[in-house]
Parts: sequence; C-alpha cells; structure tokens
Amino acid sequence: MTGWNVGWYLQRLPVMGLLCYTCYAWRYILSIATATSILYLTSKNLMAILTDTEKLPRSAFLTLMFLDIWVGLGTIFDMLSIDQCYTRAILDTILARSCKPCPTTNLKIEKVNEDCQVYVYKPAKISNKGCLLYIHGGGFCYLSAYSFSSSISWMAHYLEMVIVSVEYRLAPEHPFPAALTDCYNSLQWVYDTAESLSIDTSQVFVSGDSAGGNLSAALCLLHKERNGAPLTGEKTNPPLAGQILIYPMLQGFTSQSPSRLDNSAYFPRPDQTASVSSMYAVGTHQVEKLVGDPEKMVAGKIPKFWWVVNGADKDLEVEEAVLDECRILEPMKGASPAKIFGNSYIFPLHATDLSKLPPAYIVVAKADPLRDDGEWYATYLKYFGNEVDFVVAKNCHGFMTNYAKSTHAVEELMKIKDFINQIIKVK
Repeated sequence: MTGWNVGWYLQRLPVMGLLCYTCYAWRYILSIATATSILYLTSKNLMAILTDTEKLPRSAFLTLMFLDIWVGLGTIFDMLSIDQCYTRAILDTILARSCKPCPTTNLKIEKVNEDCQVYVYKPAKISNKGCLLYIHGGGFCYLSAYSFSSSISWMAHYLEMVIVSVEYRLAPEHPFPAALTDCYNSLQWVYDTAESLSIDTSQVFVSGDSAGGNLSAALCLLHKERNGAPLTGEKTNPPLAGQILIYPMLQGFTSQSPSRLDNSAYFPRPDQTASVSSMYAVGTHQVEKLVGDPEKMVAGKIPKFWWVVNGADKDLEVEEAVLDECRILEPMKGASPAKIFGNSYIFPLHATDLSKLPPAYIVVAKADPLRDDGEWYATYLKYFGNEVDFVVAKNCHGFMTNYAKSTHAVEELMKIKDFINQIIKVK
C-alpha cells in the first residue's frame, strides 16, 4: 500500500484507541463536574437568599452566581497557569457582555498619556454641567474600563451627565502608586478638556466601586493635599464637588471586623481581599515588604478611626488613644506591618487627617464582608466635619454593575443622582 505504513498504525492502535476513549470519557467527567459545581453553587446561593432575607433580595441570586463563577474561573486559570492577560481578557468579556450597552449613550475613547486612557460617555439627555470621574473595581488586579463599559453607559443615561471612566494600570505588574497616578492624571485631563466636554470644573465628582472606591477616596486625599495641582505642575484646580464610594475596600489588614465575620460566606472573602491588597501595595503576595514613600507613613500608630468609631471623646489626645496600641495592633502585625499599615493613599481608612474633603455619598451592602470599611469611613469623615450620606442597601457586593436589568441597582443609582443634583443646585 503505497504511502501507507500499515505496521505503524497497527502498533499504535491500542494507544490511539485508549487516548480517544480517555478524551471521550473526559468529556463526561468534565460535564458531570461542571453540572455538580453549578448545582452546588445554585443550592448554596438559593440557601443564602432564603436564609438571609434581611440582607439579600431574591434578585441577588444572579449576582451571587455570577461572582462565584467569575472567581471560580479565575482560580481554575491560575491552577492551569494560563497567562494573566488571557485570564483578564476572558473575565473582562464576561462582565462586559453581561448586559447590552445603553443605545442612546455615546462612547469615545481618549488617550490621557502613554500609561492611561479614558472612556468618555455622553448620554442623549444631559441635564447639568457636571462630570463624574468613574474608577472601576476588580481588586486592583482585574477588570477594566471595558469590563464596565455597558454598565457605565447606563449609569450615564440615568444620571444624565458626562462620565469619564479610567483605564488604569493593574497590579501586580504595576503596584502602588501606578493606579492612583493614572486616576489623578485622568482627573487633570478632565480639567484640561472641560471646554470640549462641555462641563463645569467646579462640578466634577469622583466615584468608584470596591477597589475603585479605595482609589476614589485616595484621589480626594491627594487632590486636597496638592490643591488640585497636577503631579508635575503648579496650576491649581477647583475642589472636587463630591465623592461617591460604592461598597469601597478601604483597608486590607484585618479579617476580624464584624462584617467580615458575619458575611464570610460571601464575596469577597478575607483571603481574597488580603491577597489583592498585598499585590496592590507591593506587587506580590508578600506584604512584609516595605512600600511607598516613608514620609507618608505613620509607623507604629493606630489609625484614628479605631478610637473614633469606638466612641472616644473628640478632644481626646491621639497619644492617649495609642495606649491601647498593643491590644489592637499586635494581632495585626503579621498581616499588616506598620509601614503599610500607616499609608493613607494605599488604604484611606488609615489616614490621620480627613478634614476639608468633598461631600461624600457612601453606599454599602448588608451581605458584604466590606460593609464595615464604608461604615467606618463614613464615621471617620463625619468626625472631621465633612458632609456624609451613608446608605446600607439590602444586597451583596457587586450588585451595582447591571443597571440594564437590576431594579435594585437603579433605585440606588437614583439616590446618587439626587445627591449629585443637590450639590450642583447649590453651586
């Protein structure tokens, strides 16, 4: 038989057959495993909805399922050593396509500099001269402005204002302060292009969810310290009109807060927040490395929020409050060394001065391990004389990402719209 080596095939036929059988069997094994996983997640999340009726609406089921599958995919990709860029691309696409973009909102992508670009959203109806600088979540390491593009198009539609969404650099390749630098430069871009955006520079708000809430709060601190001046210039800009923090992650050193203990079964779990926090802070999982500018650190001191939220008298000296340092700080040192612990730009809840910041609107979810972060920060901001609206929504982390389908998300968004409009009317 010309062109055929029959012996080669006959010798290898058993092996080929075994391989074919194995591949065929694996299809069944994978199918069964997938079905079992989905059944488990479905039952787990249904039980959560049925048992935690005070924390979760029935509509939260889809959000919980989405988060579980999203985290599960990320874990599998890590186990298979799939390149980070592919993992991110897949997770980005899943979120971006979870809902259709608003058909009446115009999107344009603009370049800020070599490191950063922004997505500019202009809805068909614009009712004010304000602008919202939005910073997406994703644990500092995942997701993108593209991931949130459909969601933000609906946000612009409902808020009836221009929104600029930041595509900042991600950790661990680009640890602190890369993301904050990109966000601050994007804010300067908004000021510089205000005329073409048809906005008023005195009506610029910042907002973000989860890790984006952290960056939004840090951005306000940096803007105040620099009086709105660019990182490489002296030109000043108006104060920010307001900050809107959506279930923000504002500290990364403790897993023992009441909300983390009460909601440990929900996303994000303490080990997840600790991991992404350390990757953001130092670029690795090893948080014991030193980070940032030592002059911005408050080594060996307890952040004031500890004694503020515990009802300490406002006139109490910081030194007196630090008497309890050993009791509170020692258990945390393993996960959060002092030089990270005291950096207010990495974790705004560690700041020692939150005075003269823009009015804040903070929304947290009842079934969210990060709930206390937002509540403590709201208390801390009020302590320093800032205006604060604090809202606890009956829902879970991540519920404000699908305004096209979630009535609960839209309801909370309309409250944010009222907050923005009240400030703009005064101005």
